[in-house]
Amino acid sequence: MPKPDRALVQSVANAIWDKKGFEVVAYDVSGVLDYTDAMVICSAGSDRHAAAVAENVLDELRTKQGLKPAGEEGVRSGRWALLDFTDVVVHVFHRPVRDYYELDRLYADCPRVEIDEPEWVHDFEPSDFASADDYEFDDASWNEDDEDEGDEDEGDEDYDAGDGDDADDSDDSDDWASADDWGDEASDPSQDEADRHP
Repeated sequence: MPKPDRALVQSVANAIWDKKGFEVVAYDVSGVLDYTDAMVICSAGSDRHAAAVAENVLDELRTKQGLKPAGEEGVRSGRWALLDFTDVVVHVFHRPVRDYYELDRLYADCPRVEIDEPEWVHDFEPSDFASADDYEFDDASWNEDDEDEGDEDEGDEDYDAGDGDDADDSDDSDDWASADDWGDEASDPSQDEADRHP
């Protein structure tokens, strides 16, 4: 069976880290899935941060790797962005959403794809960011109508996570999503993914 393209996975991880995405894990799923060889999952500190990370991965693979995604979902909302590049599928989560769905548990028994981490990752403290324990919501609350969602998305397009030099200084509570921000776009991309690859 084909093994994951480690160079491609490394490029994805580097693009995530360029925008200060964190908790990056790359799974070798070639033995359990027939539509991709690698699954990369990462976290972001807010919806806007997740959108910026996902956009950077798309830009990196399009411009430098010449790869066009077979599919992409959730990039605009940023809660859970799914990028399908066939040989590697990327999931970018706002961290509480990652905790809530526990997608990592599906691939916990799969081997990891080795990736070289930048130095700052070793000193990074994910505990500084929100987790599912900080929210009281369920699937139903994420499907409530949000009349202001369109306006929020419009502002999200201008978000830039920066180059990381001042990333630790941006501790504005207004940047964090609340349960009220979950709208009807918060579908489950894993189900859509399964529909695309029966």
